[in-house]
Amino acid sequence: MRYSKVHIMQKERDPLNLGSLPLVAPPSDEWPLIRSALVKHQRRRRFTRYSGGLLAVAAMLMLAVGLFIHQPDLAPPSAPATATAATTAPQTLDSLITLSQQLENRVRTFRSEVGGMPTDSLVYQVELEDLIVQVDDELSMRPDSLELWSQRVNLLLDLSQLYQNQLRRDYQRMASL
Repeated sequence: MRYSKVHIMQKERDPLNLGSLPLVAPPSDEWPLIRSALVKHQRRRRFTRYSGGLLAVAAMLMLAVGLFIHQPDLAPPSAPATATAATTAPQTLDSLITLSQQLENRVRTFRSEVGGMPTDSLVYQVELEDLIVQVDDELSMRPDSLELWSQRVNLLLDLSQLYQNQLRRDYQRMASL
């Protein structure tokens, strides 16, 4: 048996003679199945994400509507007689100063009783206190201005009403426990 050089080189390249085996068709391509499974998974995740987002938007809208409906009134519903007199009847300078001092003491008392405030109320509180400071600056230049004292009294009424509403919410929350 004579082997040619080619045959010997083939033997060296294919020592197990695998080249003589019959050809087998490659397995079918599974990529379409994998792709469809991935697409289904992505759709499911996208649906979950969108439905979660829609639920969050709905909750936010309900919260906004609830806050808008239950927003504290700017005018106190049951203001004390002295406060009602300040807004309806003409006042003297001394009575406005006295009323301002009483309201300031009331606000100080409320402030010590109120714990933490929600952000929207806190922003409103800071704005009211800033306006009171501005009116106080004007009063330092014109201490006999009835208009400025009346403005200060009204701002203090609004601030005390804000604290009263927060205390009412705190008491309701504590009562529900």
